[in-house]
Amino acid sequence: MTGSDEGQRPAARIVRARDGRLLGGVCAGLPDFWGLGTNGRRLMFVFATLLAGLGVVAYIACWLVIPAPDHDPDADPVRSVVLLAWATGALVALVLVASAAAIATVFGLGWVVFGLAAVVVGVSFGPLRTRIPTLAALLTLGALTLPAVAVALSPLRLAFQSGQTIQRPANFRTLGQTVYRSGFGTLLIDVRHTQIPTSGRTTLRIDAGLRRTIVALPSGECVRVRVNYDIHLFPGHFAALLSGRSETEYHDVDLFGTAYGYGALLGTRATAVAPGAGSDGPRLTIDFTSQGGGLYVRNYPNSVDPQVVPQWPGYRVIPEPRPDLAGEPKKVQNDMLATWHSRLKVEQANGQFVNSQMAGPCAT
Repeated sequence: MTGSDEGQRPAARIVRARDGRLLGGVCAGLPDFWGLGTNGRRLMFVFATLLAGLGVVAYIACWLVIPAPDHDPDADPVRSVVLLAWATGALVALVLVASAAAIATVFGLGWVVFGLAAVVVGVSFGPLRTRIPTLAALLTLGALTLPAVAVALSPLRLAFQSGQTIQRPANFRTLGQTVYRSGFGTLLIDVRHTQIPTSGRTTLRIDAGLRRTIVALPSGECVRVRVNYDIHLFPGHFAALLSGRSETEYHDVDLFGTAYGYGALLGTRATAVAPGAGSDGPRLTIDFTSQGGGLYVRNYPNSVDPQVVPQWPGYRVIPEPRPDLAGEPKKVQNDMLATWHSRLKVEQANGQFVNSQMAGPCAT
């Protein structure tokens, strides 16, 4: 054979391996361009699988494109369909396991997830190991631990709560001895009947969920309020998307009728100070974190249910301007002015009440 014949020799045909394979022979049959060896190529697919299941998709694509070796039983079309179904089912199972691990960690059950991961390690690699394939064990372990670790390192937390929760602490100083939490429902912390001293300070810690939180202060006592808050918008919007709701929960901080913006980024905290914060009286600092729900803080009369009317006493009233009477007949002008004066008296009375109550007792 001449040199020219050798130069025209066709390249070696890439086929799936029959010997030394674990699944379809893709990793054992691929050329070793990077010097990783068969096990190294398998680990590449494993790591890619942990990235939203891309490794499983890539493996199935290679298995469909790379031909089987001669006389390989995998060339049987029925067997090929069965293998494809197993791979698809494995991908769905991994996604479900990863989702369950992330959700469990959000609700504070990360210790259960890592306990299951320890069981997988013990059964698959320990002295009592079974015939579970190493690849399947690694995939299951990654699906359990990686989402749980990601959620554990984030500030995302929810409590097991779906309905309305009302807390009525008995003593002002005991407010700082616990962390008030909520999940999918609303939270009302009613301190209107709490024993409040004439001086002193305490901190109210709230770790709220997706719905609003209300702190109801007594109507006639001055409590100087400062709010340090961080509202994470992504969980709330994601929950609204999953539930099919087009509207979003009110997610600002409303402090005595003044709306403050939310912390736009995870871990970004902002501060709001109530009117009259420099006056005499007890000091209340609220450390507020939520997963999308807003916060109302103000004084409420005992006759008002804050859960029903959280925005009491209402919004600032802007009187209606005098109507334009140009071009109207005299009688129509008189009727329009009489009607406007009647509305104006009602608006002025409402505005006087709302504006006098809006800033709370510390501002008067």
